[in-house]
Parts: sequence; C-alpha cells; structure tokens
Amino acid sequence: MTILGILLLVILLLWVVAAGLGLTSSFKRHKNMVKNQVITDFEYPNDDFDWTTGGYVLEEKSTENKTHGKYCMKATFLLENQFFPSVTPAAPSQTPTPVSTWQPEMILDTTSVTQLKVYEWQEFADLKMDIFNPQDQPATYHVQTADSRAFVYETSGPLMPKKVTNVSIPLDEMIQKRVDLSNIRSLRFWVDTAGFNQPVTVFLDYIRLEGDATAPKALPAPTPKK
Repeated sequence: MTILGILLLVILLLWVVAAGLGLTSSFKRHKNMVKNQVITDFEYPNDDFDWTTGGYVLEEKSTENKTHGKYCMKATFLLENQFFPSVTPAAPSQTPTPVSTWQPEMILDTTSVTQLKVYEWQEFADLKMDIFNPQDQPATYHVQTADSRAFVYETSGPLMPKKVTNVSIPLDEMIQKRVDLSNIRSLRFWVDTAGFNQPVTVFLDYIRLEGDATAPKALPAPTPKK
C-alpha cells in the first residue's frame, strides 16, 4: 500500500470515529447555516420598544406568543375614537382629528427613539418577521420600506386567527420598485383596524434579514408540453 493510500485510510478512520462521537455535527450545521441579520427581536426592553407611533399604538414587552428569545412586542392599534376623540380646549391646534382614512402605524427609522440600525440590506434575500394574531377574526398586516431617496415599497397579507404568520418578503421585489437596498431609511408596520370594534392587538417578533442575495436562484420548473 502506498503512503498516499495509508494517509487516506487514516483520514477515513478518523472521520468515522469523529462521526461516531458526534463531532462532525458542527460541520453540518455550519454548512446548512442560513445567512441572517437581526433587525430587532425585542430582547432589550429599554431600547426596542420606542418606535414612532404618535401615541396611536401601544407598544408593550411580552413573553406571550414569542417565537425567538425571551420577549416579543405586543402592539395594540387603537381605534379612531380612542385617542383624542374631541378637541382639547388647551391646545386645539395640536389635537389630531380622526378621519375616514384613520390608520395608526409603527415606524422604525433613523430618527425614531428606537433607531433602525441595520440599513444595508443588499447582501440578503428576504425580509422576515413573525406575527401572531390573537383575535377571533382574520386581520391584515402591512409592511412598508423606504430608502434615503424616498422610493417606497409596500406589501400586505392576511393574519389568520390564533396563529403565527411567518412573513417572508423577497428583497428582489423592493429592487423592482427602485428601492435602494444599500440605504434603507424606514420600516413601517401596521394592521388594518377597519371593521373592528375593539383595538387590534398583534404580537410581533424576530424581524430579520435572511438568505444570500448572491446565491444561485432555483430555475422555475418547465411547463409540461401538451
């Protein structure tokens, strides 16, 4: 047996022994690891719960319905008759007046108290977040992003009752709307309140970027010939 053959045999034996001891699992995990960047997972109560809301959304730390870590955000979107329903005599000019287009929202950007610290998204494939709807009826979420040039992308989708919805937004869709992924400046989130007679509450968690924008994309399956 040649020296090369002996070396290969030794390496093979060492690999078999390592596999038997479970030492190769870390290599498998590394190989299958998904590229990931957390935008916020609400693990820091003193820093993560000050999105801009204008007072129309209650942002609370919660351990219920979390999907990642110890905490999530319990976000309650108020109805139009629950915040300054009448003019405040002391400062009428500063009192917001609800209109037919009433829609409270949460804004995470570079000027909010809780700042958007991850604004270079071009290396990733998807924007993801987990949303639990505790209502007995479906609701609709909206997500809007904008870059430093004010190019905007918006999407929406259903939230089924009593379930977690794993939202996944391909960043390619933002590029198609001419959004500059290297300079994201705001992330807005809201839930439609139309049709509800009580405040709409959702649990929001694990907002992150995932996937590799440079990875080869799977080709669509060919259409069968008739």
